[in-house]
Amino acid sequence: MKKTPFIFFMAAIAFVIATTAQSTVSITEPKVIVDNNKIKVTEYSGMPGKDVCGKEKHIHPAHLTVVLSHASVKITTAEGKIIEQKVPAGATFWSEAETHTVVNAGKEAIHIYIIEPK
Repeated sequence: MKKTPFIFFMAAIAFVIATTAQSTVSITEPKVIVDNNKIKVTEYSGMPGKDVCGKEKHIHPAHLTVVLSHASVKITTAEGKIIEQKVPAGATFWSEAETHTVVNAGKEAIHIYIIEPK
């Protein structure tokens, strides 16, 4: 069974939610939005200077990220490489399984969805 159409469908739904979400929403702990036998969708947020998608160094399985608000992040890879990125609200990207640390390097809260196919 192909997972690609389902993943793009979920990304489209997440994009619609992202473009209609109020910027005043504040989430301090990860919130599982959907978790069934096909997919897990978790909403994360990170305040300035704080972790975004997990505490300190952590692992994610392969996943789609949907950025709900403008993001400026500092990523430290498992190998210690530091990457600073700015990502606009509504951006989506696929990541293979990875270990990293992601810190909010901006001045506003960051909100994202991580979508994991099962």
